[in-house]
Amino acid sequence: MTFAQRIGYSLGNAGFNITGYVVVSIGIYYYLPPGDVADLTPQLGSQIFLGVFTAYGLARLLGGIVDSLADPLVGHWSDRSRSPLGRRRSFMIYGIIPMSATPALLFWPPGDPGSTLNFVSLTVLLGVYFVFFTAYVGPYLALLPEIARTEEERVSLSRLFAVVGFPVLVFLGPLWQLGLDASRDAGISSEEALRTIVVLLSILAFALCLGPIFSVDEKKLPSAVPADLSLGEAVKLTVQNRPFLIYLFAQILFILGVTMMQPLTPYLAEVVLGRDLAFAALLGIAAVPTGVLGFVTAPLIVRRLGPKGTLVATVVLMGLFLCSLGLLEPDVPGGAHDTLNLLVVFGAMGVLGLAFASFLILPHVVIGQLIDRDEAHTGANRAAMFYGAQGLFTKWAFAASATIISFLFTRYGNSLAEPLGILLVGPIAGALCLVSAGLYALYPERQVLAESRSARGRALGPADSA
Repeated sequence: MTFAQRIGYSLGNAGFNITGYVVVSIGIYYYLPPGDVADLTPQLGSQIFLGVFTAYGLARLLGGIVDSLADPLVGHWSDRSRSPLGRRRSFMIYGIIPMSATPALLFWPPGDPGSTLNFVSLTVLLGVYFVFFTAYVGPYLALLPEIARTEEERVSLSRLFAVVGFPVLVFLGPLWQLGLDASRDAGISSEEALRTIVVLLSILAFALCLGPIFSVDEKKLPSAVPADLSLGEAVKLTVQNRPFLIYLFAQILFILGVTMMQPLTPYLAEVVLGRDLAFAALLGIAAVPTGVLGFVTAPLIVRRLGPKGTLVATVVLMGLFLCSLGLLEPDVPGGAHDTLNLLVVFGAMGVLGLAFASFLILPHVVIGQLIDRDEAHTGANRAAMFYGAQGLFTKWAFAASATIISFLFTRYGNSLAEPLGILLVGPIAGALCLVSAGLYALYPERQVLAESRSARGRALGPADSA
């Protein structure tokens, strides 16, 4: 592939992440707005079911269940596909329109605020979104180890992912927050402004997701042997892979912690720091300088520590700074706690920016190692099944993060009068990241690479390997 084609492929990563941001971060702000601050009415009831589930959390959980069931199915079908459009590209074509359009529909609930109809509508739309998200993203990610065949190439391509996606993903939060704040100042309701914002973001996501569909010609990629295993055999072989399970459980806890933090910025700005959404945008921009530094230094650190060592160090650093958010005490500008609050929040945002490059690059590199090991042993490329198995469990983490946040906000408050629910998110997310780092440290990277090389050598035979 040419460099321009690789950029086109990388655009898809930014595109589908925009749709996820709309659902996860802007969606929770719309359905569970900060109490006493936003001119928005909660669209779902505040009851707690079975001691932990709110209506919003339950809707996300049910949508996540549907999504998690789709992951291994899409992965298996894609691995076995012989479509003339390409076994990956064909699924992306089917998924792109509903994946891009459904997030905007979430902001037109059909019923009155707090109604059962709104809960049913949200649950169904989330299920539809996540299924087609899987149809696009699973095969898209499975292309990565087929495009980049060596670990060095995967670091390079994943870094290009990060460079292309960084401006979109980092500035996305500040831009929608500034847009909403400006709309309020202009007398436009928050609901009308949010609807305009999410429609524009959905159009942008669709345009970016077209990039890999037009850039990747699977016929010109190195030939990969389609898998002939049955679905049961493919799933069994994947979940019996011990190094993959270690990586998977670490990834689940990491995603759970990160996803809990993703929608928190506007709540920190408006409730804890006593400022407006424009300040929330400033918090997001604070991650830009350290993010650029992370992109510059990430390849150097990976060469010194390896993918696993860099990932462990990054997640530990992030976990410690997220735990420091427990030092926050709600205050107003110029108040007794204001200076400490600002130092803690800006420090945490700076560390998140520094670690951003590693988050975007290294998980793809690690799962690429596991795919290589499996292909060397089985003789078939089952990349989509690995991403599907990962999706099966990590989608539960996305759903669980929404369940936890909505429970904390509903049970302990997300308002000026009751801010404890907001204050608990950072330390809980930090603790999850620290446990995740411990599991990443158990991943047997050297063993995986050695087994991959050894199995390939046996498959080639003495003459070929010489």
